[in-house]
Amino acid sequence: MYYSILPVMPSVEIIEYVELSYNGCDILAVVTDEGYKIERLYSCDYTKFMDETFAPGTLLNSKLID
Repeated sequence: MYYSILPVMPSVEIIEYVELSYNGCDILAVVTDEGYKIERLYSCDYTKFMDETFAPGTLLNSKLID
């Protein structure tokens, strides 16, 4: 048991981000146990944002990573 004036917080998971070039676009991805997941897309082309392959949370195909 802990006696403290501050609340005892559980350990915080460290999130690792990586900038990648994926299928011709620059993206920010999160490193997970399954692989890389898309977090953010950097593009000036609005059609890339409508493409389902660049949706946030999508697991990346390792063959398309440059």
